[in-house]
Amino acid sequence: MQPETRSRIDGHWSRRFGMPVPGLAPVMVGASGRYEDAALVVLLGDHAYVDAPLGRVEEVAGLALANGPAQLLDPYVWTPQASRPVLGPADHFWADHDTALPAGADPLDPEQCDELRAQVPDAEWRESGFDRTPHASFGVVEDNRLIAASVLTTLWGWPVDVGILVAPDARGRGLGSRVAAAALAAGVALSGFAAFRVARTNAASRGVAGRLGLTAYGANLAVPLA
Repeated sequence: MQPETRSRIDGHWSRRFGMPVPGLAPVMVGASGRYEDAALVVLLGDHAYVDAPLGRVEEVAGLALANGPAQLLDPYVWTPQASRPVLGPADHFWADHDTALPAGADPLDPEQCDELRAQVPDAEWRESGFDRTPHASFGVVEDNRLIAASVLTTLWGWPVDVGILVAPDARGRGLGSRVAAAALAAGVALSGFAAFRVARTNAASRGVAGRLGLTAYGANLAVPLA
């Protein structure tokens, strides 16, 4: 990862939390006012940042400061305060001009991605970002059927966020890596870097990140509060 890429990532979180990056302490807690009923936890390197709702900072800080940075990405740590299942953790992987991405897939008309919608659960469709307006879409078509696709959508105001879907009967063939590489390359061309955020439990997508040589930097989870 280029130093400029890391600086842009750190700069975003510094503005987002209103805190210095890296933190002055291993765990820092604040309140940006963005959320009323949830806390956001972000791990960057060996520092954790916790964004608590206004009026809940002391409550959230009591639990957060009793744990180390990495522990705060364990959903079970938040069980005493969570009102519903904790969302995450998700790991963040990055590509930039230093990433040697292989040739990917062909561009798609975004409407073509709808062919995959009936083949995957709705939650998977949303988690992969296919419910958002894409800047670009890529796919693999076999026998006039779309079997894998990727989208590039907006994150932090830039077209950098990559999501992928592969039809269930076409998995295990490396198609996820092909479509991901195409969208990541488009993100790098447009913004200088691109993101691939993966649920820690999603072994297939983590495998894609590894095969493409993406750089792991950052992770997050969201804690719903009563």
